[in-house]
Amino acid sequence: MSRPTDHEARELVIQITNDLFSMGLLTATGGNISSIANEEGTLWITPSQMYKGDLHADDLVRIRHDGTVLEGSRKPSIEYQMHARAYEVRPDSTGAVHTHAPVATAFGICNQTFPPINTDAVFLRDTVTVPWIMPGSRELADAVGEALVKSRGAILQNHGLMTVGPTLRKAATRAMLLEETAKIALYVKQFGGEVSLLPDEWVEKLAGFADFV
Repeated sequence: MSRPTDHEARELVIQITNDLFSMGLLTATGGNISSIANEEGTLWITPSQMYKGDLHADDLVRIRHDGTVLEGSRKPSIEYQMHARAYEVRPDSTGAVHTHAPVATAFGICNQTFPPINTDAVFLRDTVTVPWIMPGSRELADAVGEALVKSRGAILQNHGLMTVGPTLRKAATRAMLLEETAKIALYVKQFGGEVSLLPDEWVEKLAGFADFV
């Protein structure tokens, strides 16, 4: 695994934060983004309780997995334990994304699963829903870590999403796909009528391409 330079990591965290905020997947202060840092065992993460629509590289914080601040003057996100645990269970990952995506969050609150309505739904069918646990807690970090062993994306019930990826861009893409696919599932229910699903043989064939996202 190629580690990003600290400059690359910080710039990408800001770029991804801007992208997700503009799409409505982050709220004013809700959600957090991280990237592994150049020094092993450390990561760059967005700060706590700062407006997500105007973050700059200088606002980011470099921490150890135990939360010790190594660089930056801000307080790290309260979800730093969840990010650290994600990298521990997915050592091939260089980026992690926690969003408060509204439709996917509602999808999880209603205990929905993805039917094979399109290719993305098939790719996302291994998504695990984690029951509600207090945000910022070690218990939540451990539960999310367990879910991420099974899938690179998890729905946090009554809370949001957590995704990881071999690159931060791929982690963000999975978060975007979870939200978009949840929207389509919602629209299908609103339209009503007969639902057309992908044929079983194609569901199995497409499952082999799950790493595409």
